[in-house]
Amino acid sequence: MNWNMRMQEVLERTAGYDMSLMSAEQNEAYQHRLELNRIELEMKEAKQEAKEYEELAEAYKAIGEEKGYQAAWSYHKLNLQRYHELSHFLAKKKAAMCGNTFTA
Repeated sequence: MNWNMRMQEVLERTAGYDMSLMSAEQNEAYQHRLELNRIELEMKEAKQEAKEYEELAEAYKAIGEEKGYQAAWSYHKLNLQRYHELSHFLAKKKAAMCGNTFTA
């Protein structure tokens, strides 16, 4: 997990940030950066969870527990799907911020 993103998340939740110190443009850029960091953090978490469920599914498969395997594999696939959806969403957000209308 990226230390800067986690620290930023903690600061957002615990400290009242005085947005009046920034111009409207700086404030908007800051909000966009926060949103991108949040999406990236969610992507990393989804990828990690998918990996953990894949390992769990393999463990169930190794001991011959079919129902456990299928359940763990389903959660693995759901987390991969979540990761890919977030990835596409992030790409669209970045393209829109850059003014790239071909990919947005």
